[in-house]
Amino acid sequence: MLKPFSRYLEAVEEHVPSEHHPLLRNSLYLAILDWYTDGLDPIDAVARIRHAVTG
Repeated sequence: MLKPFSRYLEAVEEHVPSEHHPLLRNSLYLAILDWYTDGLDPIDAVARIRHAVTG
């Protein structure tokens, strides 16, 4: 069973630099919600974010 989305989002935030936290709550919020709904592990979500930010 998936954890509540707020805990999922916190798990993602723990692994990204603090300067990217505004992106998580604004620009990437719907993408993260979609990943959560798809059952993507938070660490995999972090990898996607890092790849998008760093190229």
